[in-house]
Amino acid sequence: MGNNVRASWNVSLDQLRQNIDHNNDKAKDALIGAFRWCIDPAHPVSRYEFAHATGINENTLYKIIAGKHVHPDTKERLPLSGKFVKAVNEWLELQAERFSGGSADFVLTPTARKIHNGCDLARESQTPVIVWGPSHIGKTWALEEYTHSNNHGRTVYCRMRAASGLGGMVKRIADRLGISAKSNTLDLVDRIKRALTPNMVLILDEIHLLRHTYRVQSFFACLEVIREIHDETRCGMVLCGTQLFLRDMKAGQHEELEQVWRRGVHKLHLPNMPTKADLAAIFRERGLEFPSKKLVVTVTHQAGDQEVRITECPFDVLRQLAKQEGLKSITERVRYGQKLASKSKRKITWTHVMDAHLRIQKQATPEPDWS
Repeated sequence: MGNNVRASWNVSLDQLRQNIDHNNDKAKDALIGAFRWCIDPAHPVSRYEFAHATGINENTLYKIIAGKHVHPDTKERLPLSGKFVKAVNEWLELQAERFSGGSADFVLTPTARKIHNGCDLARESQTPVIVWGPSHIGKTWALEEYTHSNNHGRTVYCRMRAASGLGGMVKRIADRLGISAKSNTLDLVDRIKRALTPNMVLILDEIHLLRHTYRVQSFFACLEVIREIHDETRCGMVLCGTQLFLRDMKAGQHEELEQVWRRGVHKLHLPNMPTKADLAAIFRERGLEFPSKKLVVTVTHQAGDQEVRITECPFDVLRQLAKQEGLKSITERVRYGQKLASKSKRKITWTHVMDAHLRIQKQATPEPDWS
């Protein structure tokens, strides 16, 4: 997100909530949803562009978000007009449709649906939902899609970073909430609490990375702050990580871990590898049926001056990739296969996918030396 775009929205989420608190819930949700959409690095929109798109005067919009939109005589803050709220909601719907169209790669697999249901449970129950599973099975893919398809000011996605410590975690959450990080850690925690509401969901992804810090106690301090934020805001939370996070949580040797674990009534254990059902859903979207165990395809490759015919069993290749490398390794081979099929102006088949698989393997093989 460009600095100019964020600078045009010269207000933080906690400040915006305070400045428009005199409005009804529908109006507040609309403007907060628009604010969070506009400052998102995935689709930044300046305040001036937003004003033009929703048909409001730029100066009036500034006064609204700054809490200066008042009656000239009584000096009471004026509510948002119904016409403006309607325009904002229509604009948000249009943006969501456009964004979804641009992210057509996402497929709602059974695992993704389980993760989305977990996010809904977090919002409904106002409790932490603990999600764990191995890397590369589509956790982040599903969480990011949920965030963008529910981006009405009530869903916040925050991906943790390694070795950032408590201060880094708090700044990361503040940034995703649209809060300026120009405060000390304690002040930022208070501002985060003011920005979150019970009808919101805070998604903390890759939470196991908080373990990688130069201070052993920092991880437990991070979890204690997460618990504190939940207890005081009653917002829903999704805490997503790998088995490393689960191992620490189940150990129960530290009070901070036990406190968070007990609050997580809903706990979702994801599959250990991409499932056949997940892959079948993705393949159907690409015009492929899940290959049978007996299917064998032959690919012709050039080896020097000679053509070499290589036979592959797609089922066996997929099973090996799912176990060893994860979902992305498979979806990339399908994407590459589609590219090869389009070059020959044909519909994608498993021969194209296996061709892509062999090309990817060859890229990872060093060229022979002079000998």
